[in-house]
Amino acid sequence: MQHPEKHNHLLIYAHLRNYPNNCKKPKAHLGNLQQRNIPFVLFIISLFFICILQTPASAVENQTFTCGIILPLSGEMNASGTALLQGIEIATDEINNNGGAAGHQISLRIADDEGSPSKALSLFNEMKNDGIPAVIGSYSTSITLPMAEETKNSEDIILISPRANGEPLYGISPRFYQINAPFFTVTQFVSDWLSYTAERVGIIYIDDEYGRSVLSGLESGLKTHSIPISGSFPITNEDTDFSGIFNTMLNDAPDSIVISVYDSRQIPIIRNLSDAGYRGQVILTETGYINLLENEESEFLSKFSLFMIPSHSYLVPGERTDRFVKSFKDRFGQDPERTIAGYGYDSMMVLAYAIRLGSENGTISADSIQKGLDESRYYGITGPKTFDSYHTVPPVLDRWFFKDDKFILLMTSLT
Repeated sequence: MQHPEKHNHLLIYAHLRNYPNNCKKPKAHLGNLQQRNIPFVLFIISLFFICILQTPASAVENQTFTCGIILPLSGEMNASGTALLQGIEIATDEINNNGGAAGHQISLRIADDEGSPSKALSLFNEMKNDGIPAVIGSYSTSITLPMAEETKNSEDIILISPRANGEPLYGISPRFYQINAPFFTVTQFVSDWLSYTAERVGIIYIDDEYGRSVLSGLESGLKTHSIPISGSFPITNEDTDFSGIFNTMLNDAPDSIVISVYDSRQIPIIRNLSDAGYRGQVILTETGYINLLENEESEFLSKFSLFMIPSHSYLVPGERTDRFVKSFKDRFGQDPERTIAGYGYDSMMVLAYAIRLGSENGTISADSIQKGLDESRYYGITGPKTFDSYHTVPPVLDRWFFKDDKFILLMTSLT
């Protein structure tokens, strides 16, 4: 659509501005001005409305897309929630500084679920009722599950989980997507690892949907390899004293112990295990506290052979990862390479990529986002983000070993 020529506007403006000067006797011409220039005034008004109608939609429409963020920013999981949010903020800045997503600047509506599933669901419903078409959240399976369930009841909102990957979430809803690979990738690998390194295995797991998923996967995998489980011990939300667990567990003499506890209680669990005199192999399946463990708990960690085999890779090498690390250090003064901030970054990047793929005529909706996610071929800083029919991604696993007071990355692999 062509715009009216600019010089015509200028001529009309000049004519109006100079009109009194063109009249030798303004008072004498007042009556004539009122009568003879009514068509001229109507012309100016018409021209004004024509200019409005011919202005591109992008100049008058609100070109901002609001994304909901629901994470545990306080409580036991606040370190992980904060890291994810920091990654999301880095990605949002990068997207907005490069023209936005399909021309839309992204704004964040950030909410703290406080580690509570009911709080997360309430926040999610508020955002859904306010017309927000996409939410990124939360951290754990137990917090994310009620929101994922809710997506089955609405076609107007998409939920993207940056980290949660327990069994109950697997394929739960066509409007739910996981940026982290499903839980069974790590339980399969840990079971295979133990088949070469263990004869009797004890398992400590957090008693929620994710922890029970890990327990079930390990039980199945170890049974296949004929490795007996000497005992499995759940950690509830109320547990704070863990000394009694090890008095019972070590009586059965496991030579390997798997700890699947993702919140800050894994630190006193490791201390109690060390104080109890255990000197076998310990495998962590999750931690958001790798730097804290290394810097403040190395005395306890050095008492046994410690491996970390999480269901993710912190960061994979590449130019994009290098840019992310630099941006993160510049903004937050921290090194993100041992945090899960990359999953927050990739969650937002995948969403923006989906918006560009799926939006038509600048319109963004849950349907267009879903279309874009289904077509996603994005390779992120935590690995490829191509969704299968269950809306999960290919696994990328790190293997770490604690040696000489430091965690050392043994290898990263796509499995």
